[in-house]
Amino acid sequence: MPLPSAFPRLSPLMPAVVVAILCSSILCSPHPPTAVPANGPVGKLPVLTTARQVHDLTIEEARRQYPVHLRAVCIVCFTGWHGFFVNDGKSGVFVETRNQVLLTAAIHPGTLLEIDGVTGAGEFAPIVDRSSLRVLGEERIPAARLVSLDRLSTGIEDGQWIAFEGTVRSAGIRDSMLAIVVASGRWQVEVMTTPAAAGDFQPLVNARVRVQGTVGPIFNQRSQLIGVNVYSPSLDSIEVLQPAPADPFSLPLKQVRSIFAYTPGAGPDYLVRIHGVVTARLGQTVFIYDGVQGASVLSRETNDLKPGDMVDAVGYPALGDPTHIIDDAIFRPLGSAPLPEPRSVSVKDALSGDFEGDVVRLDGRLIEQQKAADQVTLLIDAGTAVFSAILPADLKAQSLSGLRDGSRIQLTGICVISETQPSRHFRLPKAFQILLRSPSDVVVLENPPWWTPAHALLLFGLALAGSFVVLAWVVALRKRVEQQTVLLRESEERFRHMALHDNLTGLATRLLLQDRLAVAVERAKRHDTGLAVMMLDLDSFKEINDTYGHQAGDEVLRVTANRLLQAVRTEDTVARMGGDEFVVLLAELTEPEAAKRVAASIVKSLAFPIPFEGHSLPVTGSVGVCAVGNGQFDADTLLKNADAALYRAKAKGRGCFEVFIPSTDAAALPGEPGGAIPASGDPAPSTS
Repeated sequence: MPLPSAFPRLSPLMPAVVVAILCSSILCSPHPPTAVPANGPVGKLPVLTTARQVHDLTIEEARRQYPVHLRAVCIVCFTGWHGFFVNDGKSGVFVETRNQVLLTAAIHPGTLLEIDGVTGAGEFAPIVDRSSLRVLGEERIPAARLVSLDRLSTGIEDGQWIAFEGTVRSAGIRDSMLAIVVASGRWQVEVMTTPAAAGDFQPLVNARVRVQGTVGPIFNQRSQLIGVNVYSPSLDSIEVLQPAPADPFSLPLKQVRSIFAYTPGAGPDYLVRIHGVVTARLGQTVFIYDGVQGASVLSRETNDLKPGDMVDAVGYPALGDPTHIIDDAIFRPLGSAPLPEPRSVSVKDALSGDFEGDVVRLDGRLIEQQKAADQVTLLIDAGTAVFSAILPADLKAQSLSGLRDGSRIQLTGICVISETQPSRHFRLPKAFQILLRSPSDVVVLENPPWWTPAHALLLFGLALAGSFVVLAWVVALRKRVEQQTVLLRESEERFRHMALHDNLTGLATRLLLQDRLAVAVERAKRHDTGLAVMMLDLDSFKEINDTYGHQAGDEVLRVTANRLLQAVRTEDTVARMGGDEFVVLLAELTEPEAAKRVAASIVKSLAFPIPFEGHSLPVTGSVGVCAVGNGQFDADTLLKNADAALYRAKAKGRGCFEVFIPSTDAAALPGEPGGAIPASGDPAPSTS
């Protein structure tokens, strides 16, 4: 089984003879003479005798291979590692075994060791490399130093034995290791450890804990930090400060309106419980109305909730822009209830934000319909503003074919703020959308008028033929109609461009991508050629918004869009799906390997920091690639498979690309041959 990216120091299992050689030649070897590095004798370099001396070297200095002689205690190691974290009582560092031989049971947390080796650059910070080890006995592990979770995110605590506090959001087994997600405020970190008996970790979920462990980096191909993991020796290193509620659904009910208001004495990462009726569901997002206000609730687990279900929901409040959400939620069905009556609103009302998440009803004139694989979008002119109404893919099978452009229609659905703008200390709504729940949410109030520019020209032509007397009048009227026709066409083009191109980056929207993807698929099937779809999102984009503001986030999105356009051909399509998510379509590929080269080029180009108002914003991107070459595919499957590969790229360390593998990922392309090309975009393995 392949080893997880969170443990880049792991090696495949080796034969027992290698372990025996390790025990005899490394653990039991006498104290060796000073090592001689490959680039020359080390006698001219001083011997480093503390972990701090090693860790404080620059990368260039570490490459000189200073001789190291340490007396330190093992802090964290796991079966299958060929290296481990040690601490000499004052500081910590990562130690790599000679020839990367797997560790034996003789070395475990608390083992006191004499270590001889040379410094190495590691793949993020300096390490002790090519080490020979001698067991001296057992020693108590030093007390861990308490730090904040946001300090861990800077990477400054790399390799150090620390403790931090937070709330457990989830826990589960991944590749034989226990992965525990711990959050504090807007920061989250994944704690990796060895599980005890099956299920022993489940009581940790929703508990407030203090974690002891060693910090390890997550980095991209340029050895730049993009996140951290914390490695704990065992579950004994995780202390429960406040147990999880025995029954989360016994928490006191809160109104949606009060969740994000000032609450005296509210602690960090607190759970809230709301009660209401499900008004809509879009993917993992469930909209709940509590009788006063609606809420967007992001589900932690798969569920079959539907409009009209009465539920209790328990989750964590999460600040957002433009929309607050309740995150990591669990649900308890309580039967059914009537759906709330829609509130009749104007565009001004919708843009006030007072009806966010509510079921509303408003009128407008249909400009046009945009049909895509995953949704139908109606572009609506409400007189003072243009907005869109979206019908999800699983509902659009019910016909909207009788709906004609120019009709005056009434829409009923969930009001969602889609964009905000700053104003002093406020974030004011700038645009909104209506999420339709079924085709019945669209009611035609008035069919388009018969009087059109074409009909007008016909009548004026007949009048001209019938009477020379009114010639001047007809010419003048025709000129006026032509002017109105030009204005109408310009207006239609402007609205069409708004629907098909992202306002911030100028990239194609989801609608335009779906059209081009459908054309590319049909062309590939007809000519028996290949194509590739790449799903991409930016790593830690939320932290940039939170730290530097949304203007910085907008600048990052604009620069990212330009870099993506420069990395592909003019005939390729780059689309922004929303937020920091992008899709790249490579059409008419004659060489499937070209997709991997483009993905590598994109990852490389995105890794350059972006200057903004005197700051250097660290940016990386993760890419999922699905490339096919025999025409046996469809648009929906390509997007799903690229998304599955993106999920694996994020899980394996981010700042990298992964290619869809049918045998590994959940979705697979039908047909043989025509599967995804082999993956070769794993992030560089970590050694510190």
